[in-house]
Amino acid sequence: MAVLRAILVLILLVLLCGCGSVTRRPDIDDVEVAAEAGRMYEMVVGRDQVMLKRLSDLSTPLLIGNADLCGDRTRFIIAMAVHNLDDYRGRRRDAMESVYEMDERIRVTLVGREGPAHVAGLREDDIVLAVNDIETPRGLAASAFFKLHVAPLVEAGKPIKFTLLRKAQRITALVQPVLACDYPVRLQDNGEVNAYATGTSIVIFSGLMNAFSGDELGVVVAHEMAHNLMGHREKKTLELWKDIYISRILDGATRTNAGSIYGNFAYLDSSQDFEYEADYVGLYLAARAGLEFERAPEFLRKLALDSPASINRGSTHPKLAARYVAQEAAIAEIHKKTALGQPLIPEMKIDTAEKKPTMKDGWAPVGVGLGLGR
Repeated sequence: MAVLRAILVLILLVLLCGCGSVTRRPDIDDVEVAAEAGRMYEMVVGRDQVMLKRLSDLSTPLLIGNADLCGDRTRFIIAMAVHNLDDYRGRRRDAMESVYEMDERIRVTLVGREGPAHVAGLREDDIVLAVNDIETPRGLAASAFFKLHVAPLVEAGKPIKFTLLRKAQRITALVQPVLACDYPVRLQDNGEVNAYATGTSIVIFSGLMNAFSGDELGVVVAHEMAHNLMGHREKKTLELWKDIYISRILDGATRTNAGSIYGNFAYLDSSQDFEYEADYVGLYLAARAGLEFERAPEFLRKLALDSPASINRGSTHPKLAARYVAQEAAIAEIHKKTALGQPLIPEMKIDTAEKKPTMKDGWAPVGVGLGLGR
């Protein structure tokens, strides 16, 4: 019986193998395939370069313009990146060589808008000939050279003299590092329309950058930066452990799943509070950085087009309609303070007994360290 069953299964598999395509596939030239693969990689590299530039131009003013709110979570930066051909591998290396004519010389690949390097006059594609009159090496030694001669000066906030070659013209630029919030902004190759804060950095998905343009994207970066400033990741962890403890007590006392129900509602409520706060504080951060923060509510309307169910229904995030109205109110508040010449600092909760500002979920006056986390 077992042998018969095995034979039947074998016959079925043979029959299924005959269910493939029946049309003749055109002949493919492997050389043409390789050439097309090269063109596609060039497109990917070009897209990444454009995205990195956009992200740098939006995040640099945010990190520098809000350094006074980041307490001891700051570091000196010059807002620039340099590379040579040896920093790339495989197809990406081929694309950088063919499209951007990159070679063994160190070249400026990124300059953040309004950052120290930009202010000093450095631009993308400048070739770095020397640093503080020390000639830069070529090839694999270049990266080590910058770690040895540039990184320590940036960390110490000391000025750096760059000797550059720009279209056959030799120029010099003195770059003075400035303090900025120590929340690096990174691009992740992911098609989802999403971004998140880790507590120590900010991650922006490529899908989000494809979906939105201009300062709308900057407001998203500011929103995630606010999550870090307000210590939301750390607080959500504490909230989770508290809810687990209370849930277990309720489950044990009632011998039902009442604790689990409580835990779910408590988690969603705290998550929504954090999102409202990140919206509110993020608008202040964007305004202080000189971004067009007034466009933030339009971002929510675009989200509504992609997710109509979220217009009047929320889960971990508040419903979009409520967020829109809250953002409009925050924008009016910022405009009022600007007109009155008041500092752009988010409002804190007030202790009605003492009439003094109190810590609002991690917010602190200027100069006081703020909590870390999402």
